[in-house]
Amino acid sequence: MEVIVFSHNLCYEGASISLKELVVGLMHRGVIAPRIVAFEDGALRAEYEALGIPVQVLPGILHKVSTCKRLDIEVARLASLVQESGVELVFVNTLLNFPAILAAECAGVPSVWNPRESEPWDSYFRFLPDPVAQRAISAIGLPKKVVFVAHATRKVWADFDVQRSFEVVHNGIDLDRFPLRHDAAERVRCRNALGLEARSIAILCVGTFCDRKGQGDLIEAFASLPEAISSRVQMLLVGDDRSRYADALKERCRSLPDIVRSSIRFFPSTESIASFYSAADLFVLSSKVESFPRVILEAMAFGLPIITTPVFGVLEQVMEGENALLYPPGESHLLARQIEQLVRNDELRLQMAQNSLRRISQITTFDEMVDAYSNIFREAVHGTQNANITSG
Repeated sequence: MEVIVFSHNLCYEGASISLKELVVGLMHRGVIAPRIVAFEDGALRAEYEALGIPVQVLPGILHKVSTCKRLDIEVARLASLVQESGVELVFVNTLLNFPAILAAECAGVPSVWNPRESEPWDSYFRFLPDPVAQRAISAIGLPKKVVFVAHATRKVWADFDVQRSFEVVHNGIDLDRFPLRHDAAERVRCRNALGLEARSIAILCVGTFCDRKGQGDLIEAFASLPEAISSRVQMLLVGDDRSRYADALKERCRSLPDIVRSSIRFFPSTESIASFYSAADLFVLSSKVESFPRVILEAMAFGLPIITTPVFGVLEQVMEGENALLYPPGESHLLARQIEQLVRNDELRLQMAQNSLRRISQITTFDEMVDAYSNIFREAVHGTQNANITSG
């Protein structure tokens, strides 16, 4: 099946990495012959091309669609691209790529949409003029299937499921990407490379630095810890830091006492994220909004105890009190208590680590996810009856 896949970017971000793993998994199963169209270049381009998957990068178009007329022009260009490619299906990642859904409809090619955002439908597109935002919202009714990654996210859009085309497929991650995740010698090597002492507790937070991810809460929590705790802790913040929010975080850190400031370290997003998980003792997700965050799955795969906000699909991933402690978004004083509890209590931390390994084995696997999308793609192109025959 020839498929054109629209990605909002090719950066090392959760949604883009998950998309790439899914596309490669489907290709290796012989389900699709993909080509990628992205609106921002990035390091994943080389990974796609190394696998023989063609990639085309187009200039971002969202800044060009200030009116419905201009939106129509951009949609027509994308529709021509879809028609000329001769594909059987258009697969679109994230809500931001709504013009690609409109283009598929214009080209007469079936589409599948994979929203990965959980913001309310009536506020997410506020950055667009109202008439354009209305077109973006109405696009949710066009695809053959809309596949959400969490039930909580599907619920946000539930009133729009008039065609009964909505489904939920939880993300699964390709654990083969982390072959040394349980290797004790690799953990020692990674900790040494980061200059972590044997007695120190490394707290890891992974994600683009932005207000939605709420890393400021983690900085404030760390700043309020008793010295007996903060002196044992190293905080590792990993993510794309090209933002004013990141600059503000770093400025806040510079105002902290030396002993605290020296324990907070920033790292750019990297393909070698496994080394940070291997070195860590504890994972924190401080986000205000998420859908089914990949980083939680990765943290569990590496056997890390988790402190997280209970937002949307996160509650479909973790087990409160077993492998995760929860705190309300923005409540940095409660986050500080959770950190202190796990730093002081080695036994609890280790038990929760074991529970994370158990939990990752209980939820959707990578193979199960790929199977589900295989059936969805076939049904979108061939219809239910033919899809069942093909997959049988």
